[in-house]
Amino acid sequence: MAQSDITQAADRPDLLRLLLEDASKAPGLFQPTNYWAGFKAKALAELEQCGLTDFRRRSGSVLSGFGATDTRAEHVIDMTDIKVRNKSLLANRYTQRIPGWLAVQKGLNQALSRTVQVLPGCMEYLRQSKYATTKREGERSGARSLDQYESSLVGNPEDVLEVNGRSYTTLSLYYYLSYAYCSRFVDFERLNTIVELGPGAGKQVEVIRKLHPRICFFLFDLPVQTYVCEQYLRSVFPEAVVGYEETRDLTETPSPEPGKLFIFGNWQFPILKSGAKIDLFWNAASFQEMEPDIVANYLSYVDPRTEHAYLRETMDGKELHADLGREGGVIEKTTLRHYREGLPSLELLDVSFAKEPKAELLPLLSRWNKKPMRHVPMDARGFCDSFWRRCTDKSN
Repeated sequence: MAQSDITQAADRPDLLRLLLEDASKAPGLFQPTNYWAGFKAKALAELEQCGLTDFRRRSGSVLSGFGATDTRAEHVIDMTDIKVRNKSLLANRYTQRIPGWLAVQKGLNQALSRTVQVLPGCMEYLRQSKYATTKREGERSGARSLDQYESSLVGNPEDVLEVNGRSYTTLSLYYYLSYAYCSRFVDFERLNTIVELGPGAGKQVEVIRKLHPRICFFLFDLPVQTYVCEQYLRSVFPEAVVGYEETRDLTETPSPEPGKLFIFGNWQFPILKSGAKIDLFWNAASFQEMEPDIVANYLSYVDPRTEHAYLRETMDGKELHADLGREGGVIEKTTLRHYREGLPSLELLDVSFAKEPKAELLPLLSRWNKKPMRHVPMDARGFCDSFWRRCTDKSN
C-alpha cells in the first residue's frame, strides 16, 4: 500500500487537554495506580512530539503499553512453542534446572529468528500458520469466522499479514482469540451492550464491532488511552463514535443505540449505577495493574448490573513495586480471590490459560497436542481467560 493511501488518526490536542483536565478532578479511586504513575508524562511527550501519525509502527513507543502499536516482534520464533502433549520440550521442569538454560534458550530464539527472516518462504509460513491456528480455534468455539474480519490499517501498522486479500496484524489475532473464547459461553448475536473498562486503543472493540455490528459499546479508560481510543475508532467507524465531548455531562448510562461506540473517561464509571443494563462486562489486562481496593470499587458498579463478565488477567497478580527496584509494579496484588469477592452475584464458569496465535513449528507433532485445557489453579502464572455469568436462583 502506498504511503498516500494510508489513513491516519486525526490529532486533537484540545480533546486531550480536556480529558486531562477533567481527570485531574476525579476522586482518588479513579486516579492512575502506581503501575501507570510514570506513564502520563512519557505519553504526553510522545504525543506532543509525534502526534498520532504512524503511531502503530513506532518502535519503542510508550503507547505500546496499552496495545496501540503493531510492530514486528524481534523474536519471531520461540522454541518453547514446540510441544508434545501440551508440554514444552525446551521449557519444562527438567530444563529449568540446568544452569544458564534461560540464556541458552534466548540465544536459540535469537539465532533461529534471524535465520527464518532471511530464508525464502519462512516468514510467510509462520504468519500463515498463526492465522490458520487462530481461525481453527474460532471455529471450535462457535465464533464468527476469522475470514469475516479484516484489520484496519489506520495508523500505518508495521506487522501486517494478508490472507485472501484481507489484512490482519498479530495483535488482531490475539483480540480475536479473546472473542473466540467468550463465544464458548455467550452468543454475541444476542448481546445488545458491552461495557469495556480499559479498551486501550480500541482494537478489541474493532474485532467484535466488525463481526457483530449491532452491539452497542460503552468504553471507559484513563485520559491518554481514551484519547487514542476515540481518535482511532473515529477513523475506523466514523459514523458510530459518540465522543467524550458528548458524554462528559451524562449522569446515567445512555440508552443503547445499535452499533454506537460511547466514549467515557474512567472517572465516569459511576454512571453505570443507573440506565441501561450490561449484557457483557469486559476487562483485559487492566484489573491486574490495579490494587484490590481500586478493583473492588469498579466491580461494585459492575456486579449488580451485568449478566456476564470476561476477565483476562494474571490470576496470581502483577509484579510488586517493592520487588522491582524501579518504577512500576503494583503496591498490592489483585488475584482471582479479589475477583470472586467483587463479583458475588456472578458464578465463575471457566478459567483457562489464555491462548495465543501460535505457529505450528512442527506440524507432525500437532496431533499429540490435543490434550484439553485444564482448569487453572488460583496461583497460576501467565495470562488466563475467565468467564462469569449471573447466578441463577437455585431455589427454583
